[in-house]
Amino acid sequence: MKKSSRAAGRALSLLMVFAVSAGLLSGCGNKNAEGAGLSEYVYVPHYTKLPEEITDISSPCMAGDTIYFSASLPVHADGTPATQEEVDAMNGYETYTKIASSGAYGTATVAEAGTAPGAELDTSDITYKNFLYSIKADGTDYKKLPDYVPLDAGDDPYSYAGLDRLVADAKGDIWVAESVSKTIFDLPEGFDADTQDPWEYYVNDERSSYIRKLSGTGAELASVDLGQYIARSQEEEARYGGYFYINAMLTDSAGNLYISADEGAVYVFGPDAEFLFKLKTDGWISGLVRVKDGSIGAPTNVQSADGESYSMVIKTIDPAAKDWGEEYPAPSDVWQTSDGGDTYDFCYTDSSSLFGYSTETEASEKILTWLNCDVDGDSVRFSTVRDNGDVFAISQDYSGDGDASLEIVTLAKTLRSAVKQKTVLTLATLYLDYNLRRQLLKFNKTSEDYRIEIQDYSEFNTGEDYNAGATKLSTEIISGKIPDLIDVSNLPFKQYAAKGLLEDLYAYIDADAGLSREDLIPAILGVLETDGKLYQLATSFSVSSIVASPGVAGPEPGWTMDELQQILNDNPQADYPFGMDMTKEGIFQYIAMLNIDRYLNWQTGECRFNSDDFKKLLAFANTFPEREENQAGYGKEIEWIDSSVLIRDGRQLFTIFGAGDFDSFQYYKASHGGQIVFKGFPSESGDGGGVAQMSGGIAMTSACRDKDGAWQFVRALISEDYQESLNWNFPVNRKAFDKKLAEAMKQEYTTDENGERVPVSRGGMSIDDGAMVEFYAITQEEADQIRALIDSVTGTFNYDQSMMELINEEAAYYFAGEKTVDETADIIQSRMTLYINEQR
Repeated sequence: MKKSSRAAGRALSLLMVFAVSAGLLSGCGNKNAEGAGLSEYVYVPHYTKLPEEITDISSPCMAGDTIYFSASLPVHADGTPATQEEVDAMNGYETYTKIASSGAYGTATVAEAGTAPGAELDTSDITYKNFLYSIKADGTDYKKLPDYVPLDAGDDPYSYAGLDRLVADAKGDIWVAESVSKTIFDLPEGFDADTQDPWEYYVNDERSSYIRKLSGTGAELASVDLGQYIARSQEEEARYGGYFYINAMLTDSAGNLYISADEGAVYVFGPDAEFLFKLKTDGWISGLVRVKDGSIGAPTNVQSADGESYSMVIKTIDPAAKDWGEEYPAPSDVWQTSDGGDTYDFCYTDSSSLFGYSTETEASEKILTWLNCDVDGDSVRFSTVRDNGDVFAISQDYSGDGDASLEIVTLAKTLRSAVKQKTVLTLATLYLDYNLRRQLLKFNKTSEDYRIEIQDYSEFNTGEDYNAGATKLSTEIISGKIPDLIDVSNLPFKQYAAKGLLEDLYAYIDADAGLSREDLIPAILGVLETDGKLYQLATSFSVSSIVASPGVAGPEPGWTMDELQQILNDNPQADYPFGMDMTKEGIFQYIAMLNIDRYLNWQTGECRFNSDDFKKLLAFANTFPEREENQAGYGKEIEWIDSSVLIRDGRQLFTIFGAGDFDSFQYYKASHGGQIVFKGFPSESGDGGGVAQMSGGIAMTSACRDKDGAWQFVRALISEDYQESLNWNFPVNRKAFDKKLAEAMKQEYTTDENGERVPVSRGGMSIDDGAMVEFYAITQEEADQIRALIDSVTGTFNYDQSMMELINEEAAYYFAGEKTVDETADIIQSRMTLYINEQR
């Protein structure tokens, strides 16, 4: 078992520095570059791993070529580091150990792996303490600042100290913002901590905030209690309570310190920690930025003159005048900011890209897309642009087992002609899920011939139009600007297929010597088809169905709308048949959306919204309450009742099941009294099919520039190796699914205090006002029922917001009593037929 800490000298020897000069990045040199108008420069990544003892960092900052950061590590009372075994034992984590007497496998504390049988580790004195570290940008000179002593919260078990912010100035001195939080109780005389709960006597929480100036070794140079400068109105005290939250700290070239706080204020201190002045604004300050001219600015929202809207501005601070200085318009998404080097006034990043902003032109420029630089943007903890144009970042990567590793990433601005040529293929997306991002990074780092670069259209979404990116992508595709690959998870891909824009992937599967149709779950492959062709592949899926007790709905899957209605007629006591939160609009949208493929055909343009089945759905939904007449929180003071209680009392009959894991099945069983039947969604045929919701859907376009290269990427997504690594949802690969199912059926055991062998819970969920449903290995009967549910799927859920808005708009007239069900169905049929055929 690895220790959680290393000596600094040994940690330095563990630093691994490696460069990936062959990986081409944002707009990188490639075989398709001629005449494409690509930039002269690209970004090449160089990685430096931080020592293994550092698994999490806080407040990273940079001064010159030195990075400073804080880390919270477990230590004993005498300051010696706690081992990983001790930390796991303290947290109650378990590992597997052989039970010699039975030969079976059970669980025991991690401490047993390194301790004699029966011995226990003393973890009573372990606490987490903050330490400060520095390291050079090239990964050398890693060290803990030896003279730093964190604030002491005292011996009160309900008090703790924390380091909130950290910033270094140009001289190499360090400023830290720290706090001590304390929970106040009004304990009665004679209170017994062993038998009484102090939280019954809770009063409030108090928090004291401090700033300290430290030397480069961490020695204290000055200290200030911020409480003396915090003066709040009664309204602010009611809003923020006793907390004073610092959301950003920066220093200017003169050594002044700027602090922005949660109530829209900026506090300014001089180089010797003397208080200079405080500024306030009516808006919320999201942080601080250092503008290229050296001034400090505060991004804040301001209200328009007519009071109808808000916009973001940068209000600079004039330390000489002790007032606000110039004001610049700013993008609405300026949150995580950093220095902009010699080129930009400042930079900001989101999980997708890094942008530079110019106050002169009042415009943003995308510097790079993180994934196209072989960096997962969601893992970036800190980034900045250096004066030479290089981009510097710190990335935190989590493995599948939850372990974290940190690395310094330097993206060197490099002439395009100096990097290896690869064929670059584009992948259009609105949101790339975690698993797909990981595989894309792996593919780009290992492929000798190809790179996949993303075009993230979510960047075009606005506060006024959250679908602007989807609209732009669809418009470009239909007009002929077609990417090589499309992440269709949140897109109406059937429109693209109907226009002949997508490749039939069956041809590639059938021609692949290492892959066959039999490698994928047949039912899922079937619902991915469109008229016998496979226009998309998905990496994983979940399944939705209506579930009920067999005693209520019968033991067999499948039903029609008439049969569903009859069950409701037979149970007049069921005043919340689908739970307290289900309204007319809700139940209609659920069933219509999940059954949408029954009512339209993108290939032929035919629609069936005037069918008796759809009319019955409208009439059924109309029996539910309006939103304003609904339960708790919607105009009536009605006490919320948990679904499991409603089901127990017969007031709720059905639940809309949705899961991509095996444990949830046990929760639904317990909620419905121990047994469930998957009825599916009602239909004219009564076939009882569930609906599969796909994740990581990928389509290859017919215009793809290199289909062999694109297939290399797509096939990896359904390989057994990749599918076994998925963290959530069911895998589509049959062998990977079977392995996960076998694992879910494997029961783990331990011995109790009486020496009895007892099963170990895998976790649980609470129901029935706090009762806990413990998850154990699923039985063969349960496994068979889950397989049957998956085999029953008859369609896929593919949300088209424009389409559902059209349907809901017309249904609302019927629910309001303004139109009959026949009129409503006819209008929806007419509008949807026109819509579908316009989009085909």
